[in-house]
Amino acid sequence: MKFITFPIVPILAGFSIGIVMQYYFSIPLFYILIGLFLSLICFCIGYFLNIKKKLNYLFFESFVVLLCLNLGVLSSYFNVQINSKSHLSNFISEKNIVQGVVFEKLKSSTYYDKFILKIAQINTQNCIGKIILYIPKKQNKEIEVGNKIKLFETPKLIQNVLNPNQFDYAKYLNNQNIFHEIKIKETNTIFVSTDSNFYYYINLIKSKLLKSYDVKSFKTDNYNLLMALLFGEKTELSKEITSNYTQAGIMHILAISGLHIALIYGIILWLTKPFLRLKKGKSYIFLLSLCILWFYAILAGFSASIVRAAVMFSVVALAKIVNRQSNIYNSLAVSALLLLVYNPNYLFDVGFQLSFAAVLSIVIFQPLVRKYSYDKKIIILKTKELLLISLVAQIGVLPLVLYYFGQFPLLFLVANLIAIPLSSIILILGLALIPFNFLFPKAAVYLSVLVNFLIEIMNTFTAWIVKFDVFIIRNIAFHEVLVLMLYFIIGTFLYFIYFSNIKNLQPILAAVLIFQLGYFYLNFSEKNNNEFGIFNIMKNTLFVETKNNESVFYTDDFANSKKTIESYTRGKFVANYRIAPIKNVFNFTKKILCVDSAGVYNTKQKPEIVLLIQSPKINLKRLISIIKPEQIIADGSNYKSYIKHWKVTCEQEKIPFHATAEKGFYRLK
Repeated sequence: MKFITFPIVPILAGFSIGIVMQYYFSIPLFYILIGLFLSLICFCIGYFLNIKKKLNYLFFESFVVLLCLNLGVLSSYFNVQINSKSHLSNFISEKNIVQGVVFEKLKSSTYYDKFILKIAQINTQNCIGKIILYIPKKQNKEIEVGNKIKLFETPKLIQNVLNPNQFDYAKYLNNQNIFHEIKIKETNTIFVSTDSNFYYYINLIKSKLLKSYDVKSFKTDNYNLLMALLFGEKTELSKEITSNYTQAGIMHILAISGLHIALIYGIILWLTKPFLRLKKGKSYIFLLSLCILWFYAILAGFSASIVRAAVMFSVVALAKIVNRQSNIYNSLAVSALLLLVYNPNYLFDVGFQLSFAAVLSIVIFQPLVRKYSYDKKIIILKTKELLLISLVAQIGVLPLVLYYFGQFPLLFLVANLIAIPLSSIILILGLALIPFNFLFPKAAVYLSVLVNFLIEIMNTFTAWIVKFDVFIIRNIAFHEVLVLMLYFIIGTFLYFIYFSNIKNLQPILAAVLIFQLGYFYLNFSEKNNNEFGIFNIMKNTLFVETKNNESVFYTDDFANSKKTIESYTRGKFVANYRIAPIKNVFNFTKKILCVDSAGVYNTKQKPEIVLLIQSPKINLKRLISIIKPEQIIADGSNYKSYIKHWKVTCEQEKIPFHATAEKGFYRLK
């Protein structure tokens, strides 16, 4: 299996490297164009010499990769809409009239309904860009995808994550070209109107399909799970269901991807067999397949995973037309390349990475699966295949799962053994319900009861698996470097499988040793990185004192601080930690005085830093004149109005002021 035998793979590699370079280094357009021009010249010269057979093919391919690298850089630059002169950020003023179309509905929070708004105009100026729109639930606004929105608010930049090692929602949205947000107040006016646009009609069709199901035949959680399974509609999934499926390691069955597209494509081929008798039967099947697959992809939200699957099966369908055996590596590479050309930021999408890693792992380990799953009994054969495919898929995504989620369910094989066949049956029956809902509604009721029963079994089984809490490894400390090292171990293991030789065990042992050394180095570097930190948690106070890889967290509300604590300990490779009540004075490299809601403090103490928590009613100017601190800090437990007033006072007294709600986590080394 030589890398060079798959011609699309080097092109994809070069294009991807270019995207990564632009993402991390933000190369100016002038230098991008120079690089593209030089690489184009090299490509033309290489192409000419290759035709004349005066240049080795490997050298020519290196010029192709170089050209693709520069094209990746250029594509990534133009994909970032904020670089465009017509982006909404260039038209924002003090007072704004914002108009746009609802592009997508997101999962609601406790107090707000959330939408992605595609902006059309700001203050009569046509522009491009998307924002996150928060609308209070108390407004009772009936807003659907495709609706036109008009409001009188100023878009604000989305704030980056304020605490270390937490999921950076702002960065996630930036990768989708969303840089601004608007939070509507209860008293603010917002105009909503219908509009005959593409999003409106797609949502209309999707709504009719969703409403065609007899809700009375389903439990609420079961109905919401069916909608997630069929159409990717996860906004109504309960926290309990989401948590159970995630912890059991089977959340992937609710992410519409290859499993769904494969089943639908198989159904299409089965239903269209009579077309093969026609002269152009294969062409009709191909066109029908494309129409159905891509229409379903649009209905399901056009996520990276389903687009990847739709593209790959489109390539497979095309190969059937031209009577060519589709190379699976080229199919994967073509689908990835098309996706990245469409949106280079897909490369940094977690779903995209997990999806490709799983499929690629299944393909590479296929000889192993075939070897060890063979059995004369069909039931045993299929069970072995399912177990081995689940295992090798988990091997492929393991480094990414450890890095992004910090946990690993040891019972994933048992969970997948039941969940995958069951979800496939539910998916087929759920799709079969659509024509029944419209043509035979009475028969659809009985079929709905069966589907509800199967979903209930799957939910109950998942909840049972999660009860074995001891088999879920949580809060695993992992680093980007360790991801690469673990993939290196997997790569050496693959090499040993394909070229079984006792000598080829040496690379595996070397890779394991390198991984261990890397882990110990990262652990050691964090162990000597002592610090005192102040977190930003709304209406709560949390401090941390870390010394010699052990942490003490000071808080009076552990329940609301638990997630923040886990993120910190995972990122810092902290081995042990304990919880302690908040103190009035902390001695680290500097003395820190903590003033709480009581507003009481000892004037004889001379701290370098004063920390204000829980909105103390104090005269800050007097405190500064008496204590003369070097810096004032206010955490997230304070009222915004108090923070604003303290900031002005500190500016007048010329004392540095750090509000964690604005500047984020405060770190004292």
